[in-house]
Amino acid sequence: MVAKEPMAPESAKTRKQRARLQKKLERQQKKVTPEALKQKIVEMHKWIAKHAEHRVVLRAKSIALFDENRNAVAASQKVMKIMMHLREGMGKTQGSSLLKKMVHSQVTCTLGEK
Repeated sequence: MVAKEPMAPESAKTRKQRARLQKKLERQQKKVTPEALKQKIVEMHKWIAKHAEHRVVLRAKSIALFDENRNAVAASQKVMKIMMHLREGMGKTQGSSLLKKMVHSQVTCTLGEK
């Protein structure tokens, strides 16, 4: 087991802020009543009914979050450049050095360096 380190006592400012937050939380909890919840439910139903004309009927559409790569995303221009350089210069040192530069620039951009 890890022994707990003793905590420093709270400052007066921290105690005062904690008390203010506790009072605020209590005020908010008093506002949450069964009647207030019923009123909010009625408001939500009215809002939904008001905006019903803008809703999309999902029964008429098929939705798939993942299509098992049946529809692949098109490659970006940067990826296409790298692919072309790889095809053209597989054995050439010039092509591989250019590829290394492009990969290095991508990695440094990703890491936030310049």
